[in-house]
Amino acid sequence: MMNSIEIKELNFSFGSKQILNKVNLNVPKGSIYGYLGRNGAGKSTTIKLLLGLLNSKDDNIFLNDLSIKQDAIKIHSLTGNLIESPCYYTKLTVYENLKYLDVIYKKGEERITEVLELVDLLYAAHSKTSNLSMGMKQRLGIAIAIFHDPEILILDEPLNGLDAQGIYEMRELFLRLNSQGKTIFLSSHILSELERVATHIGIIEGGKMIFEGKKEELLGNVVRKVAIKVSDAEKATTILENVRTENNIIHLEIEHDKDFHQKIEKLIQNNIEIYDIQSETANLEQIFINLIQPKNDEHIL
Repeated sequence: MMNSIEIKELNFSFGSKQILNKVNLNVPKGSIYGYLGRNGAGKSTTIKLLLGLLNSKDDNIFLNDLSIKQDAIKIHSLTGNLIESPCYYTKLTVYENLKYLDVIYKKGEERITEVLELVDLLYAAHSKTSNLSMGMKQRLGIAIAIFHDPEILILDEPLNGLDAQGIYEMRELFLRLNSQGKTIFLSSHILSELERVATHIGIIEGGKMIFEGKKEELLGNVVRKVAIKVSDAEKATTILENVRTENNIIHLEIEHDKDFHQKIEKLIQNNIEIYDIQSETANLEQIFINLIQPKNDEHIL
Protein backbone atom coordinates (compact mmCIF):
# COMPACT_ATOMS: atom_id res chain seq x y z
CA MET A 1 0.00 0.00 0.00
CA MET A 2 1.31 3.43 -0.91
CA ASN A 3 2.09 5.78 1.95
CA SER A 4 0.73 9.32 1.97
CA ILE A 5 3.40 10.31 4.50
CA GLU A 6 6.76 8.63 4.97
CA ILE A 7 9.60 9.63 7.29
CA LYS A 8 12.89 7.75 7.21
CA GLU A 9 15.44 7.72 10.03
CA LEU A 10 14.64 11.31 11.01
CA ASN A 11 16.92 12.99 13.54
CA PHE A 12 16.37 16.53 14.78
CA SER A 13 18.05 18.62 17.45
CA PHE A 14 17.77 22.07 18.94
CA GLY A 15 21.37 22.96 19.67
CA SER A 16 22.88 20.07 21.60
CA LYS A 17 19.50 18.66 22.63
CA GLN A 18 18.21 15.83 20.47
CA ILE A 19 14.44 16.01 19.93
CA LEU A 20 13.85 13.20 17.42
CA ASN A 21 15.97 10.05 17.29
CA LYS A 22 15.84 7.94 14.10
CA VAL A 23 12.08 8.34 13.71
CA ASN A 24 10.47 6.15 11.03
CA LEU A 25 6.84 6.92 10.28
CA ASN A 26 4.53 5.42 7.65
CA VAL A 27 1.03 6.79 7.08
CA PRO A 28 -0.91 4.60 4.59
CA LYS A 29 -2.91 6.35 1.89
CA GLY A 30 -6.56 6.66 2.90
CA SER A 31 -5.91 6.09 6.61
CA ILE A 32 -6.72 8.09 9.73
CA TYR A 33 -3.40 8.00 11.54
CA GLY A 34 -3.50 8.82 15.25
CA TYR A 35 -0.16 10.23 16.43
CA LEU A 36 0.26 9.85 20.18
CA GLY A 37 2.81 11.01 22.69
CA ARG A 38 2.88 12.80 25.98
CA ASN A 39 3.87 16.47 26.17
CA GLY A 40 7.47 16.87 25.12
CA ALA A 41 7.70 13.51 23.34
CA GLY A 42 8.38 15.09 19.93
CA LYS A 43 4.88 15.22 18.36
CA SER A 44 4.81 18.95 17.65
CA THR A 45 8.34 18.90 16.26
CA THR A 46 7.39 16.09 13.87
CA ILE A 47 4.36 18.04 12.65
CA LYS A 48 6.37 21.25 12.16
CA LEU A 49 8.85 19.28 10.07
CA LEU A 50 6.01 17.78 8.00
CA LEU A 51 4.64 21.26 7.32
CA GLY A 52 8.04 22.74 6.47
CA LEU A 53 7.99 25.04 9.51
CA LEU A 54 11.24 23.39 10.60
CA ASN A 55 13.89 22.02 8.26
CA SER A 56 15.55 18.61 8.43
CA LYS A 57 19.20 18.41 7.41
CA ASP A 58 18.52 15.21 5.49
CA ASP A 59 16.18 14.48 2.61
CA ASN A 60 14.02 12.00 4.51
CA ILE A 61 10.46 13.39 4.66
CA PHE A 62 8.10 12.46 1.82
CA LEU A 63 4.43 13.16 1.13
CA ASN A 64 2.90 11.18 -1.74
CA ASP A 65 6.49 10.20 -2.64
CA LEU A 66 7.45 13.85 -3.05
CA SER A 67 10.42 15.17 -1.10
CA ILE A 68 9.60 18.05 1.20
CA LYS A 69 13.05 19.46 0.45
CA GLN A 70 12.78 19.29 -3.32
CA ASP A 71 9.02 19.56 -3.98
CA ALA A 72 7.76 21.96 -1.31
CA ILE A 73 5.41 23.86 -3.64
CA LYS A 74 3.77 20.68 -4.97
CA ILE A 75 3.42 19.34 -1.44
CA HIS A 76 1.73 22.56 -0.33
CA SER A 77 -1.05 21.96 -2.87
CA LEU A 78 -1.48 18.37 -1.65
CA THR A 79 -1.88 19.20 2.04
CA GLY A 80 -4.17 21.12 4.33
CA ASN A 81 -3.58 21.71 8.01
CA LEU A 82 -5.14 22.89 11.23
CA ILE A 83 -2.77 23.49 14.11
CA GLU A 84 -4.83 23.80 17.31
CA SER A 85 -6.76 27.04 16.67
CA PRO A 86 -7.82 28.04 13.14
CA CYS A 87 -6.78 31.30 11.47
CA TYR A 88 -9.55 33.34 9.88
CA TYR A 89 -10.80 36.91 9.57
CA THR A 90 -12.97 37.63 12.59
CA LYS A 91 -14.72 40.63 11.02
CA LEU A 92 -15.84 38.61 8.00
CA THR A 93 -18.65 36.09 7.74
CA VAL A 94 -18.07 32.38 7.25
CA TYR A 95 -18.90 32.76 3.55
CA GLU A 96 -16.63 35.80 3.15
CA ASN A 97 -13.68 33.92 4.64
CA LEU A 98 -14.04 31.22 1.99
CA LYS A 99 -14.71 33.80 -0.72
CA TYR A 100 -11.38 35.39 0.15
CA LEU A 101 -9.69 31.99 -0.28
CA ASP A 102 -11.40 31.62 -3.64
CA VAL A 103 -9.53 34.70 -4.87
CA ILE A 104 -6.37 32.62 -4.43
CA TYR A 105 -7.54 29.17 -5.50
CA LYS A 106 -10.26 30.15 -8.02
CA LYS A 107 -12.52 27.17 -7.22
CA GLY A 108 -15.80 29.04 -7.66
CA GLU A 109 -19.10 29.42 -5.79
CA GLU A 110 -19.90 25.73 -6.15
CA ARG A 111 -16.82 24.79 -4.13
CA ILE A 112 -17.71 27.27 -1.38
CA THR A 113 -21.16 25.70 -1.04
CA GLU A 114 -19.74 22.17 -1.23
CA VAL A 115 -17.23 22.80 1.56
CA LEU A 116 -19.77 24.53 3.80
CA GLU A 117 -22.11 21.57 3.39
CA LEU A 118 -19.31 19.13 4.15
CA VAL A 119 -18.41 20.83 7.44
CA ASP A 120 -22.08 21.50 8.26
CA LEU A 121 -21.79 25.28 8.24
CA LEU A 122 -23.99 26.18 5.27
CA TYR A 123 -26.72 27.37 7.64
CA ALA A 124 -24.19 29.76 9.24
CA ALA A 125 -22.69 31.03 5.98
CA HIS A 126 -23.63 34.66 6.67
CA SER A 127 -22.79 34.66 10.37
CA LYS A 128 -19.83 36.70 11.58
CA THR A 129 -17.05 34.35 12.64
CA SER A 130 -16.77 36.22 15.95
CA ASN A 131 -20.27 34.95 16.82
CA LEU A 132 -19.52 31.26 16.18
CA SER A 133 -19.25 28.63 18.90
CA MET A 134 -15.87 27.01 19.51
CA GLY A 135 -16.95 23.89 17.63
CA MET A 136 -18.15 25.94 14.65
CA LYS A 137 -14.86 27.84 14.58
CA GLN A 138 -12.91 24.58 14.48
CA ARG A 139 -15.10 23.32 11.63
CA LEU A 140 -14.47 26.59 9.79
CA GLY A 141 -10.76 25.90 10.29
CA ILE A 142 -11.25 22.52 8.61
CA ALA A 143 -13.23 24.19 5.80
CA ILE A 144 -10.29 26.55 5.17
CA ALA A 145 -7.84 23.63 5.29
CA ILE A 146 -9.76 21.56 2.72
CA PHE A 147 -10.94 24.36 0.43
CA HIS A 148 -8.27 23.63 -2.21
CA ASP A 149 -9.21 19.91 -2.03
CA PRO A 150 -5.96 18.51 -0.59
CA GLU A 151 -5.29 14.78 -0.44
CA ILE A 152 -3.68 14.91 3.01
CA LEU A 153 -4.88 16.67 6.17
CA ILE A 154 -2.46 17.32 9.04
CA LEU A 155 -4.32 18.19 12.24
CA ASP A 156 -2.60 19.02 15.52
CA GLU A 157 -4.89 19.00 18.58
CA PRO A 158 -8.02 20.02 16.61
CA LEU A 159 -10.27 19.02 19.53
CA ASN A 160 -8.74 21.44 22.03
CA GLY A 161 -11.31 23.47 23.93
CA LEU A 162 -14.34 21.70 22.46
CA ASP A 163 -17.31 20.51 24.51
CA ALA A 164 -18.85 17.06 24.02
CA GLN A 165 -21.07 18.26 21.16
CA GLY A 166 -18.15 19.95 19.40
CA ILE A 167 -16.00 16.82 19.73
CA TYR A 168 -18.80 14.69 18.30
CA GLU A 169 -19.23 17.04 15.33
CA MET A 170 -15.50 16.98 14.59
CA ARG A 171 -15.38 13.19 14.88
CA GLU A 172 -18.18 12.85 12.33
CA LEU A 173 -16.39 15.34 10.07
CA PHE A 174 -13.14 13.34 10.20
CA LEU A 175 -15.02 10.22 9.17
CA ARG A 176 -16.80 12.03 6.31
CA LEU A 177 -13.53 13.43 4.99
CA ASN A 178 -11.85 10.06 5.25
CA SER A 179 -14.73 8.40 3.37
CA GLN A 180 -13.94 10.78 0.49
CA GLY A 181 -10.45 9.32 0.30
CA LYS A 182 -8.54 11.89 2.29
CA THR A 183 -5.65 10.76 4.46
CA ILE A 184 -5.79 12.32 7.92
CA PHE A 185 -2.77 12.66 10.19
CA LEU A 186 -4.25 13.47 13.58
CA SER A 187 -2.50 14.35 16.82
CA SER A 188 -4.68 14.64 19.92
CA HIS A 189 -4.45 14.11 23.68
CA ILE A 190 -8.10 12.92 23.73
CA LEU A 191 -7.25 9.27 23.25
CA SER A 192 -10.83 8.02 23.54
CA GLU A 193 -11.65 9.93 20.34
CA LEU A 194 -8.59 8.65 18.52
CA GLU A 195 -9.64 5.14 19.47
CA ARG A 196 -13.00 5.76 17.79
CA VAL A 197 -11.74 7.19 14.50
CA ALA A 198 -8.14 6.08 13.89
CA THR A 199 -7.31 3.19 11.58
CA HIS A 200 -3.58 3.33 12.42
CA ILE A 201 -1.64 4.42 15.49
CA GLY A 202 1.88 5.76 15.97
CA ILE A 203 3.28 6.34 19.46
CA ILE A 204 6.35 8.45 20.12
CA GLU A 205 8.15 8.60 23.47
CA GLY A 206 11.40 10.36 24.25
CA GLY A 207 11.85 11.25 20.59
CA LYS A 208 11.64 7.59 19.48
CA MET A 209 8.79 5.65 17.90
CA ILE A 210 7.77 2.87 20.28
CA PHE A 211 4.81 1.58 18.26
CA GLU A 212 3.42 1.92 14.76
CA GLY A 213 0.75 -0.18 13.11
CA LYS A 214 -2.95 -0.80 12.67
CA LYS A 215 -5.11 0.09 15.65
CA GLU A 216 -6.30 -3.52 15.86
CA GLU A 217 -2.68 -4.69 16.22
CA LEU A 218 -2.26 -2.49 19.28
CA LEU A 219 -5.61 -3.27 20.87
CA GLY A 220 -5.54 -6.91 19.78
CA ASN A 221 -2.51 -7.65 21.95
CA VAL A 222 -4.62 -7.04 25.04
CA VAL A 223 -6.43 -9.92 26.74
CA ARG A 224 -10.17 -9.21 26.78
CA LYS A 225 -11.66 -9.28 30.27
CA VAL A 226 -15.24 -8.93 31.51
CA ALA A 227 -16.90 -8.63 34.90
CA ILE A 228 -20.35 -10.24 35.16
CA LYS A 229 -22.69 -9.74 38.11
CA VAL A 230 -24.62 -12.98 38.65
CA SER A 231 -27.12 -14.49 41.07
CA ASP A 232 -24.72 -17.22 42.29
CA ALA A 233 -21.00 -16.57 41.78
CA GLU A 234 -19.95 -19.69 43.70
CA LYS A 235 -21.98 -21.93 41.40
CA ALA A 236 -20.58 -20.12 38.36
CA THR A 237 -17.04 -21.13 39.36
CA THR A 238 -18.03 -24.80 39.11
CA ILE A 239 -19.37 -24.28 35.59
CA LEU A 240 -16.69 -22.05 34.06
CA GLU A 241 -12.91 -22.40 34.16
CA ASN A 242 -10.41 -19.75 35.29
CA VAL A 243 -12.99 -17.60 37.06
CA ARG A 244 -12.24 -15.13 39.81
CA THR A 245 -15.12 -14.07 42.08
CA GLU A 246 -15.84 -11.04 44.20
CA ASN A 247 -19.21 -10.23 45.84
CA ASN A 248 -21.32 -12.15 43.30
CA ILE A 249 -19.22 -10.75 40.45
CA ILE A 250 -17.24 -13.15 38.30
CA HIS A 251 -14.19 -12.02 36.33
CA LEU A 252 -13.45 -13.80 33.05
CA GLU A 253 -10.85 -13.71 30.31
CA ILE A 254 -12.36 -13.96 26.83
CA GLU A 255 -10.51 -15.31 23.80
CA HIS A 256 -13.04 -14.23 21.17
CA ASP A 257 -16.73 -13.36 20.70
CA LYS A 258 -17.79 -16.99 20.26
CA ASP A 259 -16.05 -17.90 23.52
CA PHE A 260 -17.91 -15.10 25.31
CA HIS A 261 -21.33 -16.20 24.00
CA GLN A 262 -20.65 -19.82 24.93
CA LYS A 263 -19.84 -18.87 28.51
CA ILE A 264 -22.96 -16.74 28.80
CA GLU A 265 -25.08 -19.63 27.47
CA LYS A 266 -23.56 -22.00 30.04
CA LEU A 267 -24.54 -19.67 32.86
CA ILE A 268 -28.09 -19.29 31.59
CA GLN A 269 -28.48 -23.06 31.01
CA ASN A 270 -27.51 -23.63 34.64
CA ASN A 271 -30.16 -21.18 35.89
CA ILE A 272 -27.69 -18.49 36.88
CA GLU A 273 -29.21 -15.06 36.38
CA ILE A 274 -27.07 -12.32 34.82
CA TYR A 275 -27.61 -8.81 36.18
CA ASP A 276 -24.81 -6.80 34.60
CA ILE A 277 -21.83 -7.14 32.24
CA GLN A 278 -18.91 -4.70 32.23
CA SER A 279 -15.79 -4.72 30.07
CA GLU A 280 -12.50 -4.66 31.96
CA THR A 281 -10.34 -4.68 28.84
CA ALA A 282 -7.72 -1.96 28.61
CA ASN A 283 -8.60 0.83 26.18
CA LEU A 284 -6.22 2.88 24.06
CA GLU A 285 -5.54 5.32 26.89
CA GLN A 286 -4.58 2.55 29.32
CA ILE A 287 -2.39 0.82 26.72
CA PHE A 288 -0.67 4.13 25.95
CA ILE A 289 0.05 4.74 29.64
CA ASN A 290 1.40 1.20 30.05
CA LEU A 291 3.71 1.64 27.07
CA ILE A 292 5.28 4.88 28.26
CA GLN A 293 5.40 4.09 32.01
CA PRO A 294 8.62 2.05 31.86
CA LYS A 295 10.38 5.00 30.31
CA ASN A 296 12.27 7.45 32.46
CA ASP A 297 10.74 10.76 33.43
CA GLU A 298 13.07 12.89 31.33
CA HIS A 299 10.87 14.81 28.88
CA ILE A 300 11.89 16.42 25.65
CA LEU A 301 10.57 19.90 24.98
